Amino acid sequence: MNEAESTRHPRIALALGSGSARGLAHIGVIRELLASGITPSIVCGTSIGALVGGAHACGHIDELDAWFGHLSTADIFRYLDVTPLSRGGVGHASRLIEQLRERFGSPRIEDLPLRYTAVATELSSGRELWVQHGDLWEAVRGSIAIPGLLSPARVGDRWVVDGGLVNPVPVSVCRALGADLIIAVNLNSDLGQRSRSRVAQKGRTDRET
Repeated sequence: MNEAESTRHPRIALALGSGSARGLAHIGVIRELLASGITPSIVCGTSIGALVGGAHACGHIDELDAWFGHLSTADIFRYLDVTPLSRGGVGHASRLIEQLRERFGSPRIEDLPLRYTAVATELSSGRELWVQHGDLWEAVRGSIAIPGLLSPARVGDRWVVDGGLVNPVPVSVCRALGADLIIAVNLNSDLGQRSRSRVAQKGRTDRET
């Protein structure tokens, strides 16, 4: 290791996982990190993590917090364009994206002061897609496209859906971007434990019969 490598600050990355409404917790984590003088230079997000991470990457985490804090459940469904009359109950989130643009501008990912990646799932192949260029909110729209709730989104020349299907907590993306230290926020850890418990219980029952 040369002298420059030994004296440089470590590259800190933030991996923000999927979790729907639980995503508000991401805002609190980011604010606590900043208050403690910890400033990640890499932000990777999946689903709601991509949205919160995008707001942070363009410098508007406090504004997002204030806005989200005033939203009711009815407001959320209105922004997602989900109504009982929606085809199959699937919304398009056009109002949400319009609001994000109106409040926070329309930055391009490559122009952000932080390295940012939104994780989505390519619809045709089911493969993981890392969106690292282009319109920030288009990338977010693709990453939050939960099947059955929101319609697939077009990102570049590909149709994509929610990134949580393939990479719920994008630690691997942070590593690929050269992070020395990764702070991962997993909003579904307790759900995973419950699921494993149910599987284990079912397994015991199956063996007993």
